[in-house]
Amino acid sequence: MSDDLLGNDEELEAEEQAAGQKTGGFFSGLIIEILKWAGIVIGAIIFIVTVVVLTMRIMGTGSASQTQIPQSQEYQVAPPLLQWYSQIGEVRGQTADEVRKTFIVEPWLGYEGENKQLQSELIQRQILLKEEVALYFSNKQESELTGPENRERVKEELRRRINDMITSGQIETVAFNRYTVVDF
Repeated sequence: MSDDLLGNDEELEAEEQAAGQKTGGFFSGLIIEILKWAGIVIGAIIFIVTVVVLTMRIMGTGSASQTQIPQSQEYQVAPPLLQWYSQIGEVRGQTADEVRKTFIVEPWLGYEGENKQLQSELIQRQILLKEEVALYFSNKQESELTGPENRERVKEELRRRINDMITSGQIETVAFNRYTVVDF
């Protein structure tokens, strides 16, 4: 029985020595360690990038684009000081809708400097200017007149039409003291 135990011990020692020997050498073990750590680092980078992309997509949904540069009050240029012609007065009429709407507008015409000839011409053409404004609005539907972007378009179109009528200068801008479209 003691021989069996000793024989088994010898076999175990031989197996331990065989298992203790490295078959690949130093460089193959080093390469395996480097590859293992490189895989861990690459896996961590992929995980972090995935989490960041998903978080940005979830947080960014429905928000405004950040590519627009906000404008500070310090950098905004004040509009030029203009002379205003306000003698056209209030103009009323009906729109071109099937169910007519009533428009009530009071345009003011802005022009640069002390152009006395332009001011004199505007006074002489006051009735024609009022008629031009009335015709312009009566050929439009309510949907073409309401809303901020439509109002800016109306101001620009009206400015061009008035500039086509006058010869002594140019109207720089049109502003409205009153601008309403109502059901009547």
